[in-house]
Amino acid sequence: MKKAYRFLFIICVFLSACLNVDGPLSDPTLPTDEVNQDSVSRWEALKAETPHAYLTPLPVSEPGPFDGTYVKVDQSPPQYWKCLRCADYRPVGGIWKMSFDRGIMRIFYEVTGWFSIASYSTKEDSLTLFNDPFCPFDTGRYKWVLQDDQLNLYPKNDSVCAFRLREENLSKQSWQACSEPTGNQPPGCKEPETPQFVILTDLPFEVKVYGGDSRFFEDPPDVYVAANTANRLPPGGIEIEFHEESVDYGLHRVLWWNGDWIEARTDLPFSSMGVQIMGEAQIGWATVLFDDMLVWQGDTADIWEKYGRHGGYVEISGYQPGHHTLRVEAQGFDFRPVTIAGFGFRTKE
Repeated sequence: MKKAYRFLFIICVFLSACLNVDGPLSDPTLPTDEVNQDSVSRWEALKAETPHAYLTPLPVSEPGPFDGTYVKVDQSPPQYWKCLRCADYRPVGGIWKMSFDRGIMRIFYEVTGWFSIASYSTKEDSLTLFNDPFCPFDTGRYKWVLQDDQLNLYPKNDSVCAFRLREENLSKQSWQACSEPTGNQPPGCKEPETPQFVILTDLPFEVKVYGGDSRFFEDPPDVYVAANTANRLPPGGIEIEFHEESVDYGLHRVLWWNGDWIEARTDLPFSSMGVQIMGEAQIGWATVLFDDMLVWQGDTADIWEKYGRHGGYVEISGYQPGHHTLRVEAQGFDFRPVTIAGFGFRTKE
C-alpha cells in the first residue's frame, strides 16, 4: 500500500511540474491558427517578429530588390467553417497580406488571423524561401517578376511545404503593391472604414435583436425554415430566395462576394419574422431590411458569442398583415462571410 501511495505522489508531483511550466506549452516558433479579433494589431505585431533559424542561418539584414508590402483579394469561398488545425497556406477567399523586408517574409490571412514568417534571399530573378515554421527543413524557390506594382511569383521548386499549398497560394494570382500612405491603396493595404452600427426604432413596427440560436430559446419561433432550401424545402406559403453564387453549406447559406443576399417572403398571417445569423468568429458586417426598409446594420459576430459560436436573431414584429419580405445583405467592405442559418416565424403575439 505504501508503494502505491508513493507512486501516486510521484505522479502528482510530475503532473504539477508539467502544469506549472513558465510560458507556453507549445512551440513558440510555430504560429497558431486562431481567429484574430484585431487584425491590424496582429499584423503590426507580426512585423516586429523575426524568423527562427532552423537548419539555415538567418540572412544578412539588407534591402531586397522588391521589398515592400503586397496584398491580394482571393475571390474563392473564404474559410467560413471552424477547424482546430486548418491546413496551412490553404488558398481561401478574403484578404491576404505579404511583406518582404530585409530578408524576412511575413504572410497574413486577415479572415482568421492565420500567419507565418520565413527568411528569404534573392539572386537576380530567383527568390528562395527558408526557415518557415510550417516546413522548417525545406526551401522553396520561385522566379519573381515585379511590374506595374504587381508582384508575381512563379514556382520553380516548392512542392513540399504545407503539402504544396504554399506554392499554390503564393503563385495563384498577382500580389498588388501597397503604395505610400498618400497614394491609392488596393483593398487590404489599410483598415477599411467601418460604417456605423444601426438599429432603427422610429418605424411602424418593432425590431428586436437577440443573442444566440433562436431554435433553443425559451420561446422559439413556431416555424423555422432552413436558409439552404436546396437541401430542405420550406413549407407552403413561405419562399426563400438567395443569390445563386452564395455558398451552399449544409442547411446554411454563406453570403460572400457576388452571392451577397438572401431573403424570405410570405403573405401568411405571422405575427413576426426573423432571421437567424449563426457562424464562426470570422463572420462580418451585414444589413437587414424589412420590406426594403433598413432596420439593422452591424457586425454579426459581435451580436453574441458562446463556445466559439457567433451571431444572433433579428426579429420584426408589430407590422400589418400582408405580403412581407425580410432580406439580409452582406456588406462586403470587410471581405468577410456572413452565415445565414435560417428564418423564423411566429403565429402568436
